[in-house]
Amino acid sequence: MKAKFAVFLALPLLLSTPVQADFLAVKVQLDSWQASADGAFGQTGSSLPQNFSSKNQLSLGLALEHPIPLLPNLAVRYQSLKHLGRAELAQTFALAGQSFPIGSQLSSKLDLSHLDLVLYYELLDNNLFELDFGAMVKRIDGTAEVSNQTALRSEQSVKGSIPMLYAATRLNLVGTSWQFFAQASGVTPGRHQAHDVSAGFAFQFMDTMMMDGALRLGYRDSKLELDNLQGLSSTMDYSGVFLGLELSF
Repeated sequence: MKAKFAVFLALPLLLSTPVQADFLAVKVQLDSWQASADGAFGQTGSSLPQNFSSKNQLSLGLALEHPIPLLPNLAVRYQSLKHLGRAELAQTFALAGQSFPIGSQLSSKLDLSHLDLVLYYELLDNNLFELDFGAMVKRIDGTAEVSNQTALRSEQSVKGSIPMLYAATRLNLVGTSWQFFAQASGVTPGRHQAHDVSAGFAFQFMDTMMMDGALRLGYRDSKLELDNLQGLSSTMDYSGVFLGLELSF
């Protein structure tokens, strides 16, 4: 009953590294990521660096693992990625066909929130070490919005998918309740480029027949470089510490 309830609650969500797959296993993860942002965005050919504010970003996820050998496991992660920016224009800037003149005090809202769908196999899974490898699709569904002091405003929606490779590992520190974990996804150079790398430690505070629980602390670095995705180009780097909760059923 608890597993069914967790699946229902977690359906928009994130992923995590595995659980022993003698039967259907469910893992739910919630992270708060203090992500600083650095980069530029704009209409293709008119990208502008801005001063972005740091903000806690929410990550929610779900992983489902099963005992069927040839069928990949499934993980889904939703990542909020919203930042405010400011800039004083020393050159003309355009977004969605709207130009802003030199000297404008520009305020911006950039939302590159996305959903990651991951299909992966457990290459190793024992009491000491776990290793996953697979493929994923990052589905971006966001907006870019700018305005200046004269209320001139423009908004551009941005939607698209980026295929990526995925790998994750976990090492149990023998004789303790601690684990080291790492996760990475990336795409080879092409029209759009992206990577997402995180690593840290998890402390297992609960280990029962019905549910396991762990607290996670780590560091995450992510990059999204979009080249004319629905008219928007951006080079954004995100990095910072995250704190999370992981429940396994």
